[in-house]
Amino acid sequence: MRYAFRDEDRDREVELTPLGEGRWRVVVNGAESEVAAEALGEGRFRLTDAEGEAIAEVTTAGDRRFVRLDTLEFVIDRQTRARRRGAGAGGGLEAPMPGVVTRVLVAPGETVKRGQPLMALEAMKMEHVIRAPADGTIKSVRAAAGQLVAGGVPLVEME
Repeated sequence: MRYAFRDEDRDREVELTPLGEGRWRVVVNGAESEVAAEALGEGRFRLTDAEGEAIAEVTTAGDRRFVRLDTLEFVIDRQTRARRRGAGAGGGLEAPMPGVVTRVLVAPGETVKRGQPLMALEAMKMEHVIRAPADGTIKSVRAAAGQLVAGGVPLVEME
């Protein structure tokens, strides 16, 4: 099975091959590993590879996946060919799902670096950190701490 995902500003080509008994060959952008996956229920999985064991929590919303792997959090979008061609357009950063803004960490006019936290949103009992997809300048901040926001609404606009 082949998939394409977008993780912030990075495209990921993923190939999964079942090996039997809960084991998978996983190739991500050419890097190969073998992983055992055990479903724990409620979107939780125990993943074991040569490096050790980790618990993954996955929440699905359409083509979007919210993934927590131990202390790391990712928001990834499954890509279609048409969406991959248009990826990277625009400078807006949107709420990944409905939630409450817990922290606003930037102001208009501020210069930010790629990966810098801009805002935090609590959704589904998890905190999702909105990070800068590239170096740039904050054009506008469209939400305040304590504000309830719908999924897909612009929170921060960058230049």
